[in-house]
Amino acid sequence: MWFTSKIFSTILQFDLIAYRQVQHRNVVRFIGACTNSPHLCIITEFMPGGSLYEYLHKNHVVLKLSQLLSFAIDVCKGMEYLHQNNIIHRDLKAANLLMDSNNVVKVADFGVARFQNNGGVMTAETGTYRWMAPEIINHQPYDQKADVFSFAIVLWELLTAKVPYDTMTPLQAALGVRQGLRPELPENAHPRLLDLMQRCWVDIPSDRPSFSEIKVELELLLHEIEDTIEESKGS
Repeated sequence: MWFTSKIFSTILQFDLIAYRQVQHRNVVRFIGACTNSPHLCIITEFMPGGSLYEYLHKNHVVLKLSQLLSFAIDVCKGMEYLHQNNIIHRDLKAANLLMDSNNVVKVADFGVARFQNNGGVMTAETGTYRWMAPEIINHQPYDQKADVFSFAIVLWELLTAKVPYDTMTPLQAALGVRQGLRPELPENAHPRLLDLMQRCWVDIPSDRPSFSEIKVELELLLHEIEDTIEESKGS
């Protein structure tokens, strides 16, 4: 993947050496980089499945609940790993979630990622407005729970296969979020997913669950769904 020098210098803020040390099944693997201008590039593993955004929107896919949960769990595992290593992604969205040939979802695009423990004030309005946590929009201090807010919007994407706030401009959406606006709850979604989604996008960051907690909830629900399917086959 090739970058302009401006974008590449931004990526360098997230240490490329550190990126090389990030190794997880649900995080896109860094292979190498060329930092000699004008040939600036970062090489990552090839993800033939494309982005989750493309999978949902271009194919107009309505996910079965078990597949939706599997995708969401993959995202949680990747984000749990990043957070355990003090990394904040800051731009979590379906377009930055890539799929391999086995439909395993991996977290990608570390252009605005940074370490939680680097000190200093983190940049406000970092990321993409439609997925951005209110504390980032409001120029308030923020931490890893901002990624949890973004995950709630990703979960909404998985449930609806729609773009959040699609009748608004990105700036209008951001202004709405800072005033408490959230995407309309999808009809016929599993009530436990709706409950989880709403807990992930609450205004107060400390009230949001961690990715470890989210993963446990989703895995439990997936096991229950699979058990129900098996029981129905046996009856």
